[in-house]
Amino acid sequence: MYPYIFSFLLLKSSTPYFRKHILNTLNSVDFIFINTLLIFFVVSLLFFYFFLFDKPILRETFKNCKKLSPTQYGCLFLLAVLTISSSYVMNHFDKYYNTPLINSIFKKVISVFFLFVVGVFLFEENYNFKQILGILLCSAGLYLIFQ
Repeated sequence: MYPYIFSFLLLKSSTPYFRKHILNTLNSVDFIFINTLLIFFVVSLLFFYFFLFDKPILRETFKNCKKLSPTQYGCLFLLAVLTISSSYVMNHFDKYYNTPLINSIFKKVISVFFLFVVGVFLFEENYNFKQILGILLCSAGLYLIFQ
């Protein structure tokens, strides 16, 4: 199992360079549009497969969707908007400003920092000194990279 996880992480970590290669020809809006159409096509094939061969999964999915509250639907919509807008911003930065490596590092460190803040203030999680020091050192390293 670990070789599969490692392989997928290795491929996933190279996606900023694939994106940079594509953005040499396309602009950010074209890339997002084409990428979204391809994702829609793949998800439609998956849906069609489940419809033909594994109908209980679809029934369970629709049953769970009926249980969602209006605020949960709003959160789903907000997640979709944030995904598209952050993809556009990152594509724009990859093409015109920083290298994909620096943008990827920035995105990951900022994500960890905000997860830390949300965890502490909203979910009252406890962190030890080593974990806090690690987050601070990552942030300091990111600051040094951008200088």
